[in-house]
Amino acid sequence: MKHHLTIAAIFKHENPYLREWIEYHRMVGFDHFYLYDNDGGEEALGILKPYIEEGLVTHHPWMQFDGTRHDGPTYLFFQDKNHRAFAHAASTYRDQFDWIMKIDIDEFLVPLEGDHLRPIIDRHAENSRTRGMRIPRIDFGHSGHMEKPKGLVIESYTLRESAVSDHKDMARGEFLSSNKYSSSAHSWNYRLLKRGRTLTEGEVGDMRIHHYYTKSRDECLQRQNNMRTRPITEEEFFEQNRHLNATSDPEILRFVPELRTRLGLEDPEL
Repeated sequence: MKHHLTIAAIFKHENPYLREWIEYHRMVGFDHFYLYDNDGGEEALGILKPYIEEGLVTHHPWMQFDGTRHDGPTYLFFQDKNHRAFAHAASTYRDQFDWIMKIDIDEFLVPLEGDHLRPIIDRHAENSRTRGMRIPRIDFGHSGHMEKPKGLVIESYTLRESAVSDHKDMARGEFLSSNKYSSSAHSWNYRLLKRGRTLTEGEVGDMRIHHYYTKSRDECLQRQNNMRTRPITEEEFFEQNRHLNATSDPEILRFVPELRTRLGLEDPEL
């Protein structure tokens, strides 16, 4: 069976967030996940087991690069373990899906028209030469939370920066190269001899990625997979959040009731 909308992601120390992230994206239209496990723990595997058995998740242990030169912060034109995971997904599965999203566990793709992504994506895909879509991404701050809140991620963090600051790409499988030399966490590489174009952020303004970048102070400072751009001290945390709580954005809150039902959460307090 060929999948229509898929996600490739690598994860580590994301156990409190995995189910919410999977169920949300399943709810808005994704039908398969290629997950690269850099956690290696029994708890993470236990969370994913029902999804693996259902056929929703393809699980790849991805600890073989730990402690090597591919582990740690990235630098220009170098493939780290994340880039290699995306390359594996592209080269191995590109004939098994129509579209694949390059996204992280702290990112949620939100349809801004209706409650489902498929009609939006299918409309953009009517031109057979559309090889990809550059989807706008906006960063959310800590919304005043010092400790991990009891609510879901998408209902707890509603303050964000004032304007779109980045993007992540969704790619059409038939146009994907092996991505063997890609060193981008945001963009896919495409086959050189297959003509096509990538839609710009302005052309896909009907979708947006919510990036819950820092979450609370405690969650941010306890992260084990810090990048060079992530704060590692409380001072750096507050400096980074200085512009990430500029405006309120309730757009995604309309998905909270159904998501809570899917997660078996009846009481607003987790």
